[in-house]
Amino acid sequence: MSIHELVKQFIERVNALNHLLPILPEESLYVCVECEEETITFSLSKYGIQHDMEREEQKTVTVCGSKEVLKSLFYGELKLQQLLRLKEVAVFGSFRHMLLLESLLHLAKPYRYAS
Repeated sequence: MSIHELVKQFIERVNALNHLLPILPEESLYVCVECEEETITFSLSKYGIQHDMEREEQKTVTVCGSKEVLKSLFYGELKLQQLLRLKEVAVFGSFRHMLLLESLLHLAKPYRYAS
């Protein structure tokens, strides 16, 4: 499965979960996900989550890792903080934005991994 497909599934899950709306920011937060051969950027805001190409650098969180590691992150098998401690991913951006992304990843993980 490609990173684009993982992100697309994540976006669909978050958009379907109305109870996540209160934690989404007013202004768009841009998330850039990078692995060996793919890069994808999307935005998070109260007005929806969507693919974006244009972004403001000061409001961007970049997550870099291997395809397998990113897959485990988007499927909710491992948390972002765990992967950082294991040095499996690199994250660039503010700590506050990173925590928001981690919360959304955890709250929107597929049901089969819910615990």
